[in-house]
Amino acid sequence: MKVRVIVNPVAGFGSRVEEITKAVKEVFSDEEGIFEVRATGKQGDGFRLSKEARELGYDTVFACGGDGTINEVASALVGSEVTLGIISAGSGNGLSRALGIPEDPVKALELVVKGKKNKIDVGTVLDKYFFSTAGIGFDAVLSKRYNSRAGGARRGLLPYVPMALYEFLRYRPTEVKIKWADGKFSSKSPFLLTVANTEEYGGGARIAPGAVADDGLLDFCIIEDVGFFSALMIVKKLLNGTIEKAKGFAQIKASSFKIKRDDCGLLHVDGEPVDGKTENGILEFKSLPKALKVWCCS
Repeated sequence: MKVRVIVNPVAGFGSRVEEITKAVKEVFSDEEGIFEVRATGKQGDGFRLSKEARELGYDTVFACGGDGTINEVASALVGSEVTLGIISAGSGNGLSRALGIPEDPVKALELVVKGKKNKIDVGTVLDKYFFSTAGIGFDAVLSKRYNSRAGGARRGLLPYVPMALYEFLRYRPTEVKIKWADGKFSSKSPFLLTVANTEEYGGGARIAPGAVADDGLLDFCIIEDVGFFSALMIVKKLLNGTIEKAKGFAQIKASSFKIKRDDCGLLHVDGEPVDGKTENGILEFKSLPKALKVWCCS
């Protein structure tokens, strides 16, 4: 057995690397093999260390961090025989919540000996992978603003509140044209436009009711432009799990679709802002069915 645990040392709180190293020793003390903990130092290290483990023949690579770290580590494993393990340590944890991964590091690591390997779908856009959600609406605006804060800024959901209010007052939805797999077009001016592989953005904010990560489909969730008080109700419904009751909410399942827009190209994948500009203004979202192996409870 060869297991590498890739830790983002700034995710969560406390001495993360020491804590995970101790947990690895506890869980694998009676197992034969190679069990190591590697820390990231900068953006891109998660992908690099994961790709290296894949090339060296590791059986499992754990990602310990938030959704951004998990995205980096998992992206290097798509289409391979290496299984992803997840130790939640961020403020969102959208994928781990969807898969029922225990929050306790020891229990998460124990899935290698007590759990089950499942295959989940992977979303793609602009040659990038996403495992929970991607979006080009107001969620993309918040993602860019949240991730541009000073490095020592407070983590968690609380910073979103004043940030969301400020950005809402400035936000102006632009029209997009959507082409579905059946060739039909529709035009929208979305407040939220999220493509989901799982139900949540993270942190309990449920955007795609009933979305599952292994059905070969993506859930296209959209809410048209709304006023201030309607936006407050949307936030409430996101957090209490009733977004399907929000006025103007629509959810459509498809294996792929294209979106054409003429704005500046804001896009997020798993909460991380990326450059969404294209020469023709078209973004194509696709599902790669069961392209990633993951350790789960069942």
